[in-house]
Amino acid sequence: MSQSLFELPHVRLKPKSDARPLRRGFPWVYAGDLVTDRRTRAIAPGALAVLEDGERNALGLVAVNPASKLICRMLDPDPAAQLDEAWFAARLRRALDLRERLFEAPFYRLVHAEADGLPGVVIDRFGDICVVQPNAAWAERLIEPLAAALAAVTGATTILKNAGGRTRTLEGLDDVSGLLRGHAPEAPVPVPMNGATYMADLTGGQKTGLFFDQRPNHAFAARLAPGARVLDVFSHVGGFSLAALAGGAASALAVDGSAPA
Repeated sequence: MSQSLFELPHVRLKPKSDARPLRRGFPWVYAGDLVTDRRTRAIAPGALAVLEDGERNALGLVAVNPASKLICRMLDPDPAAQLDEAWFAARLRRALDLRERLFEAPFYRLVHAEADGLPGVVIDRFGDICVVQPNAAWAERLIEPLAAALAAVTGATTILKNAGGRTRTLEGLDDVSGLLRGHAPEAPVPVPMNGATYMADLTGGQKTGLFFDQRPNHAFAARLAPGARVLDVFSHVGGFSLAALAGGAASALAVDGSAPA
């Protein structure tokens, strides 16, 4: 987004609100800490603004959503930052470098929101397919440069948008998922993980198709499993049960109330 610093609206912390956590990296501003005058309330959800402390000193570039209790998300400490494809690419490269040190194969959570400098954004990678959850209004507005950067950095040939989940509702966003790049897979995608192969439904499954954030928990459970009889309830695609079997469990029963799971 190529708005200049002078074109952006400015929003301000209340005089008694403490700006120190924001200067030290805290990523959020709650509605009770911000001056919400008529101009602030008129800002479109997801629009960018310069955040100031109570003395009008700039703190950084934020995304604003007046309809949310989490009214500002810190995007960059530089209030003049340009949120273009290059900006997204820098953050995605940093996230990719870390994952490539941690995982042997390209199946993992590539972006975990604020932890990777992209507040409210989750990106899961399934080989040459990426699934994006833009769970914040600002990411929905900037989905195109995000998708372009994602394709350039990872080489992904297919990029899907998953719009499910309660978080988007809280942001005032719709639940319309779609295809951003390439061709949607016609069948579940095999995912090697924790010694087993999982089948991830990227278009009709829950969340992004797989709970990558539970990966270390599955691995921990597998270490407890040799010789055990395992009951995996709320199993989805069998994260715990398959890992347990790969870890030497005598048997595993996976149960889920959702038929597609």
